[in-house]
Amino acid sequence: DGKRIPTATMANADLARIINSDEVQSVLNPAKEAPSKHAPKRNPLRSVSALEALDPYAAEARRSAARRDEAAKKSKDKRAEARKVNHQKFKKQGDDFYAQISKQGEVCENGFVIE
Repeated sequence: DGKRIPTATMANADLARIINSDEVQSVLNPAKEAPSKHAPKRNPLRSVSALEALDPYAAEARRSAARRDEAAKKSKDKRAEARKVNHQKFKKQGDDFYAQISKQGEVCENGFVIE
């Protein structure tokens, strides 16, 4: 018929008992220690502390550039805030002028008489 019932490959399936038996353990090599793991190398282009190990002057230059950029950003934000306040002042002035002109009505209505 062509059909077979699967048979066990091992006569004794208690594998843990076989491995830990004295006969097998006496033949095996002793267990080896795992190799020590090293920390991954840090990229000095991204890490200032790694750059400092290579070149302290370059690391300090990078830090001073970062401080300079931060100061420039604060100065830029302060200038932008001043521009915003100034713009709001002139915007209000323009809105007031437009409201005053709109209140007067049409220009040709009274023959160019401005009240």
